Amino acid sequence: MIRVRHAAAVAGVGSLLALTACSESPAEDETSAGSQEATQDESGAEGSDGDEGAVAEDSTAQEESADDEGEAGAAAGVVAPAEDFDPCSVVTADQVSGVVDFAVSEGTADDLMGSLTCTFAPSDGQAASVLLQWVPVASDLDEMIVAATGAYDNTSDPEDVTVAGTSRAVALTGETMGMTAAVVIAEVEGGFFQVVVLGEGSEADQAVALTELTVEHA
Repeated sequence: MIRVRHAAAVAGVGSLLALTACSESPAEDETSAGSQEATQDESGAEGSDGDEGAVAEDSTAQEESADDEGEAGAAAGVVAPAEDFDPCSVVTADQVSGVVDFAVSEGTADDLMGSLTCTFAPSDGQAASVLLQWVPVASDLDEMIVAATGAYDNTSDPEDVTVAGTSRAVALTGETMGMTAAVVIAEVEGGFFQVVVLGEGSEADQAVALTELTVEHA
């Protein structure tokens, strides 16, 4: 019975994290882009030659600003995972076991609606597990937090934590199907890492340590 409940909890969390990755759909992006293009076209048609010159200057200034921001991000050392990044390739079962309070087997990779998840199941069959997920979407971290916490009851307030290689990271705890969940959501270049430690005694510090390992080798 415990194993069935545990499997359902893991499946539920994994599905929600996958849905979180789709919170900003390609269709919405295309609609938004089309709207912006239409607005720009209308503005160009109504504007004078002087206005067109001002628009060109503004465009140049925006491009220079974007370049400056990109250089600032690189200087800060924010990690940018490769397109073929696999969370199962950066953290081993021994490393995970050394952080949490139970031994785990080698991770199992899964592609859920565009997000990549690596699940480490306990080697002794107890009700616990670890999920590492890479969510390659452009979104707002606060929106990701709201979406992710929908999987849990009695969630704590998200707390900012320091993880080298991220632009921002938050930790929180909650409950799902009677199990404690410690969660970290970290923003990097091109998306987010989400780390979940499920099981009795799970602590945010464990999720933070596993996030640090994941980001360090991404």
